Amino acid sequence: MAIRVPVRAVPERPAPPRPTVTRLRLTCVYGGVFLLAGTALLVVVFLLARQAVDRGSEPVFELRAEGALVLAPADCPVPAGGGPSPCPAAGPPRPRDPLTSSALIALAALGPLSVAAGYVTAGYALSPFRRIAHTAQQAGR
Repeated sequence: MAIRVPVRAVPERPAPPRPTVTRLRLTCVYGGVFLLAGTALLVVVFLLARQAVDRGSEPVFELRAEGALVLAPADCPVPAGGGPSPCPAAGPPRPRDPLTSSALIALAALGPLSVAAGYVTAGYALSPFRRIAHTAQQAGR
């Protein structure tokens, strides 16, 4: 007579977690938003710094009597026909200065930092779903 020994099932090892398509998509969305916001902030700071260097402490905006808000020097005439103003093109072209180079370096560094921040933010956004899936797997065993 043969004795049967019950065979224990070997528990399966869970597959290592891999980045999901959802996390990659959220990384692209969040990274793009961070890149746009950072670029907008950098452009505003760059323009204000450029204005401070070029014009000193003169006001950035001028409110005309007719209620128009003009971003131009006070001595720049507004054309009657509504065409482009001749003031921005006045003067010889300037060579690239250190302020522009610094802004370009900051913009180049902003890209990878935005992607990293987007990846981390996507992880935080998906963490409740991971916990729910993990709890459901534990309950199913």
